[in-house]
Amino acid sequence: MSTPSSDRTQLDVAVVGGSIAGFATAIRFSQMGHRVAVFEKKATDDRSHKRLCTHFMQPNGVPLLDRLGLAHLREPAWSTTTKAVFVTPGGLIEGPGGYLPEQPDSYALNLERRVLDPALRAAAREQGVQFIDGTGVETVTEDESGWTLDTLGDAGPRRFRAGLVVAADGRRSRMARELDNPAETHPNERACLFGYFSGIEAPEGNRSVFVMNEHDLACTYPLPGGRTLLVLFAEKARIEGWRGPEERMRQFLAYFDALPEAPSMAGAVPQSELLGYTDYPSQVRQPVLGLVPFVGDAALSLDPMSGVGCGFALSSADLLADSFAGRSLARADLKAGLDEYRQRFADTIAPHIEGICADSLVSKKEAFRRKMFQTISGSPELSRKYLAITGRLTSPAGFNQDLLRAMLSRSTR
Repeated sequence: MSTPSSDRTQLDVAVVGGSIAGFATAIRFSQMGHRVAVFEKKATDDRSHKRLCTHFMQPNGVPLLDRLGLAHLREPAWSTTTKAVFVTPGGLIEGPGGYLPEQPDSYALNLERRVLDPALRAAAREQGVQFIDGTGVETVTEDESGWTLDTLGDAGPRRFRAGLVVAADGRRSRMARELDNPAETHPNERACLFGYFSGIEAPEGNRSVFVMNEHDLACTYPLPGGRTLLVLFAEKARIEGWRGPEERMRQFLAYFDALPEAPSMAGAVPQSELLGYTDYPSQVRQPVLGLVPFVGDAALSLDPMSGVGCGFALSSADLLADSFAGRSLARADLKAGLDEYRQRFADTIAPHIEGICADSLVSKKEAFRRKMFQTISGSPELSRKYLAITGRLTSPAGFNQDLLRAMLSRSTR
């Protein structure tokens, strides 16, 4: 790298990575009065957005939009208010109202990234966040007074100073490599295909239907404007056998049409090509390394079948910001804030990791799965708790104990 110019821009907070977690972090710290900049290696325009995302926002993340000045995205013109219905080997899992009876508005959102990403950038600019795109952070160096960031972009090399650096640069995080925060990986035995369609009737109440079919999960997400997102998480061998774009599309629609619980595909008209992946292991990193917090996919990038990417991105940014409420960025306060974030992360997000990683494996214990889901679907209380956990509104520990007791009770009858 060439020698940086003498341009030294003073920042309070430097956020490395311009996606959901990065901009949510930037907005929240700017609201607290800090001078904030977001660095994004890719050049963007007003329509730039992440395409490889199924954008089902679990209810844990929906209220956090309000804190970012994005409450309008919850309106029908921008997204579809929805709730999961699970069609399982043991019966239907659903419930009245929202995910939590005590929270009538606890719903999920089908909020597309083509809507969310530009809205986050606009909200950040309105809040006074400096967005420096087309610029990669090459190195970060710590001293007693903060951090030096050497960057390289179209304008050439530049140097910035910041009191706090936040790593929000995704699952392939360069910051993690720079600071030696390796990812713990967990296998994912399913591949994914998804695409957008018109001509598919939305389920009653705009419910999002999740059909467990053998070892697969087929998902139907209603969207604004009469469109539908179809998502299939399937054993890799199944999808790998669908060769070529036309044959893959034909097989994909035939798969959904063969599911009695899914809407008819007779009138389905593709509005996009099929997107997806064949190998997407879960990755988990330390949420804090030294004096650098990691948020979003840089901290944990889990199996997309769990639908937690957008929600955990917003949640981790929110947990970090709340940990610094009423604190300065002086070294003592900085350490205290990062300690609090580490604990909040461990209490709020980490408990979901084990279950999500376990669900990424193709289970061979079909009799046990059937019994488990029969127990859940046969109990309104367990069904409610299952929906709350899959919506990431409660911790799994209590539910697992209740489920085990209920299964043991059934087996002794």
